[in-house]
Amino acid sequence: MSNDTNTSAVAGTAATMPDALALNQLAVIGVMDAYDGTAALLRSARGQIARVTVGDRAFGVRVTAIGDTQVLLTDRWGQTKSLQLPRS
Repeated sequence: MSNDTNTSAVAGTAATMPDALALNQLAVIGVMDAYDGTAALLRSARGQIARVTVGDRAFGVRVTAIGDTQVLLTDRWGQTKSLQLPRS
């Protein structure tokens, strides 16, 4: 049993990327193919998580496109911003 605990700790350490996200701003933490099309996971500066698809609104922005490694967001003034997935 103790070997399982050790293996889990090693796997957890290997899967963690220190400082991969700026926690004080909006970030994309995942992109996936879902039953309703491509979806993304966004994390707000307050730590809230939203699953979004193209056309959805979350955290004051509209999702305008979702790619393999990025999400395009448009704010209420029409400014478009690209958020990239963290590097591995």
